[in-house]
Formats: sequence, C-alpha cells, structure tokens
Amino acid sequence: MRLLIALMAGIGLYFAQLYLYRYFWKEGLKVTVDFGRDIVREGEENELIETVCNDKLLPLPVVQVKFSITRTFEFKKMDNSSVTDQYYRNDFFSLRPYRKITRIYGFKCKKRGLYPVNSLDVICKDLFLTGMMIRSFKPDSYVCVLPGRVDPEEIPQPVAQLTGDIIDGIRWNEDPFEFAGIREYQSYDPMNRINWKASAGSQKLLVNKFYTTITRRVIIFLNAECHIKWHEETFIEEEIRLAASLADRFIENHIPVALYSNGCDSITEQPVSIGAGADAPHLLNIEISLARLNAACIKGDFAGMLKEMSVDDNYEHTECVIISNYRKQDLYDAYVDIKDKGVNVHWIIPEYSLMEPRLTGGGDEHIVKWTVRNES
Repeated sequence: MRLLIALMAGIGLYFAQLYLYRYFWKEGLKVTVDFGRDIVREGEENELIETVCNDKLLPLPVVQVKFSITRTFEFKKMDNSSVTDQYYRNDFFSLRPYRKITRIYGFKCKKRGLYPVNSLDVICKDLFLTGMMIRSFKPDSYVCVLPGRVDPEEIPQPVAQLTGDIIDGIRWNEDPFEFAGIREYQSYDPMNRINWKASAGSQKLLVNKFYTTITRRVIIFLNAECHIKWHEETFIEEEIRLAASLADRFIENHIPVALYSNGCDSITEQPVSIGAGADAPHLLNIEISLARLNAACIKGDFAGMLKEMSVDDNYEHTECVIISNYRKQDLYDAYVDIKDKGVNVHWIIPEYSLMEPRLTGGGDEHIVKWTVRNES
C-alpha cells in the first residue's frame, strides 16, 4: 500500500512539475547575445557576451542556448561550436532561482561588414529532463566592422605622389566672416585689413586675421565591378580599404570628401552616396557606409554615373578620384570625356604586381596603379 502511495505521489509530482515548467519556464527568463563593441575595425579584437538570467523562483536545471553568426569571426576557443556556412554555438546552463550567468568569448574580426546575430534558440528541460520546451528569440545585436586602413609604408610611390599633389594643389582662402584675432601689419597686407581702432590704442599698425577655408573638395568614385571575375573579392576589398584610407588622409588635412559608388548599402539596398564633409563624424559615416557596401548588389552604370556627376557646376572646384579595377573602354571613354570638360580627375587601378593594366591612352600621369600584395 505504501509503495502504491509513493508511486502515485511520484507520478503526481512528475506531472505537477511538468505542468509548472510547460507554462512558467519562460517567465523571467532573459537570454541575450551582445558584442563588447558595436563598431570595430577590420583585424581588431572584440568580445561576444552571452547572458542567461532566470528571474523567478522556479529553477532551470538545463538551458540550452543555440545561435549563429558570421564565420568571418575567428574565435580564440572553439569548444561547443562548429563552423560550416556560419559559426554555430551550442551552450548549456543550469540556473538556480534568481540567478544570472554571463560568458564572454574573445574573437578577431577578419573582414569588414555589418554582422548581426542571425538566430537565437533557447531549449529548456524540466526537473526529470524529459520534457522539452523551445523558444526562439529575435536578436537585435550586431557589430559593424570598418574596413582596415592601408599601411602608409606600403603605398606605392605613384599613388602617394598623386594624393600629395591633390592636397598641395587645393587652395586655402581666408574667410572674412571667421575672425581669428589681430596681428602686426606686414608689408604685403592690404590697407583694408588694418584695424584702425586697435592700431590707435597700441601706437602701431595692426591688421585683422581670419580663419582659412578650403575652396575645393574631393569626390571618391568607387567602382564595385572588376575587370574580370578572377579574384574579384580581393580587388573589391582592397578598393574599399583604399577608399577609407584616402578619405582619412584628405579629411585629416581638413579637405571635404564625398563618396559615390555603384555598390549598394546592405540595409537600404541603394547605391552608396555620401555628400561632402570634413570632420570626424563624417569620416566615420563614410567608413560605416563602406563597411555596409554589398559588392554583390550593383545598381546603375558606373561610367554613366561619372558623366552625370560631371554636369555639376561645382566640378570646377573638385578633385575626382576614381578607384576601379574595371577598366574597359566604356569607363575609359567616360574618364576622357569628363577630363576634356576641364574636371580634375585621377584614376587609381588596383592590380596584382605582375599584371599591368593597359589602356588606350597609355602614359597618362593621372592614371596610376595600386599594387595589390596578397596574390594568394
């Protein structure tokens, strides 16, 4: 009789706990997968932070957390994980009431891009490890990996000279609305600059000083198409790194930079288009746009875009830099066309060291080769 009562009590306990877990297991359960930094640069280290919190009285003996992210992240430890088309992780937790567990995994960002946590599934079992409850979360965590910078020591002399000439050739003018102070008169100063009131008080001629302003801008045109499909990804990634590095150098010299490409933003699915600017937030905006550029999504004709842009009257105050491994006749004709209109245009062609890009108009000093080192 006692054995029967114990058996009935055990069965009652089993179904009671099964009922509790089936209807209350996810109450107060919070599972998040975040990143230590939302914005990092290609090649830098970051952290993935996995947190499971059980904010209720009911214990959770087994909580299984499964999620996937890009395989371009190189994790220091590969336990409980596998890499195929993506990086898949499968972790187990045991949580007492009102308990939170946090695990941190270090990884290296090997490639630029915008990377979300693609999926997040949570599986829980009851006290007897027989029942299985599943819940899928919609993660909103992502990390933006900015393109890497080109090492200044690796910049070929023709490209270094080209960018240097652009910076040296851009004129600086004083802005009469930006007063910067007073200095002593020099023989080359015009008479209308003399501050007569200040001169009377100091018994010597003094002139007004004004801050300088740049009268020209740089527009970078990035072509997401390649001359041939062979090693296409290598060339596109090199173009993106080069565009980011040039934008950084020009903005460092207070030169406004704009960026246009036929490659599309991975979120908006529209061609990348950023107007001119010359401050740190603008540079970050350019780098984020380059990180989000999807070279597999190309809209519009690049040669046509160049011709359309050259109609702008402001091009007499513009230095244009084309970055394009693609160099077929239609693009060369567009280059010549806008150059004949008096636009200052330069063309950088990324290519392997053993390959020499041949164009109809060979010998043009404004067309230079950028040597791509990693030929593997």
